[in-house]
Amino acid sequence: MNEMAKPPVPGIGITAKYPEIGTGPCDTAIYHEPEIYEKEMAAIFRRSWYMIGRVEQIPKSGDFFTYYLPTFRLEVLVCRDRHGEVNAFHNVCTHRGNVVEHRREGHSSGLFVCRFHGWSFDLEGNLAKIRDEEGFFGVDKACNGLKPIPMGIWEGFIWVCPEDEPYQSLEDFLGDQGRDTAGYPWGACSQFYQTEAEVNCNWKLVNDSPAEVYHIPVLHPKSAAPTMMASGNVMGRLLDTRVRGNHRTNSHYSVLGEPKPVQKLAYFHAAAAQNVVQEQLDYEMPVGINPTRSPFWTVDLIMFFPTIAFTLSAGMYTAHQVWPLGPNKSIYQQRVFVRPARTAAERFGQENTMVEFRDIVMEDFSTLERIQRALDSGQIKQFHYHDHEMALRHQHHVVTRILADYDREQAAA
Repeated sequence: MNEMAKPPVPGIGITAKYPEIGTGPCDTAIYHEPEIYEKEMAAIFRRSWYMIGRVEQIPKSGDFFTYYLPTFRLEVLVCRDRHGEVNAFHNVCTHRGNVVEHRREGHSSGLFVCRFHGWSFDLEGNLAKIRDEEGFFGVDKACNGLKPIPMGIWEGFIWVCPEDEPYQSLEDFLGDQGRDTAGYPWGACSQFYQTEAEVNCNWKLVNDSPAEVYHIPVLHPKSAAPTMMASGNVMGRLLDTRVRGNHRTNSHYSVLGEPKPVQKLAYFHAAAAQNVVQEQLDYEMPVGINPTRSPFWTVDLIMFFPTIAFTLSAGMYTAHQVWPLGPNKSIYQQRVFVRPARTAAERFGQENTMVEFRDIVMEDFSTLERIQRALDSGQIKQFHYHDHEMALRHQHHVVTRILADYDREQAAA
């Protein structure tokens, strides 16, 4: 923790760095109109990539995991084949459409066998065996393997695209944000713990919640505020917000206040470090993480538009994934990635951090659902954003720009 007696409080001026996003009120229609949501599905979501896991989950040939993409109702099977390559397929039997692999994760001796009629597929997705094959009428096994789903790997993360022909490559989708955050020791945090909740609100509201800290002194006075609001930062200001195309990063300011005794013990042993400077790390911090290089930095919220974000500190990170289910319903998934604990004390520190993250999220969600009810009833037509809520304004700007471009594209078709 930095020992400066009077650390500087972040100032105003973040929004001014990006004049193209404006400063006026923002129309709330994109948060609840069904017609806009349907257009978002075509213009944004079907054209995006989604992180579904990490390569460490399947270290050996035959290892696999399955993943469900609820927005698209897609079942995905990811496995490591006989040659050590990672493959991703639609987890759908080509006989009658049943799910081929029902387990969440495991190891295959070489075949995935459908539990409906016994068709079998190898680790490369080929249709290997048809039970009672002579009773079929010329089924070509070479043409009836598992259907691949577009897949790419970035920094050990496995990403898939729901479209057979992706709108853009994974590299182009990640853009400068991906290049600037490459090099963090993502793989060192090899254990993860997942929680999931269905929330009655629009996907953008779920994104908005962690994207600003202006609300923390009011909504989280006992959970997050003692850490993030100490040393005079009572209004909950950020160190910086950095825009990278459709993506963005919030750098969070923190000088540890006076935690409770249990918190103090947990923070001492937790993987998440407060106020870490480069000299204390065993790796070179990528240029896109704590880009200001402030000694009062604690975490970055690294957003890959539209719905994946990483809350990243020096020693652990959390992946936030939002899956839209409708104009006012979403699924939120939180995966906390940590380094394997070396002692019981470290494990205690990690557990405390995960519980605090969970509690903060639950405090947010009750508020978000009330906001959604106000939006659905037509009671609020505009949002007014603070300078340090610039990330929310940026998201609004990106969504409206993409939808306008899509309208022009469709009109010209």
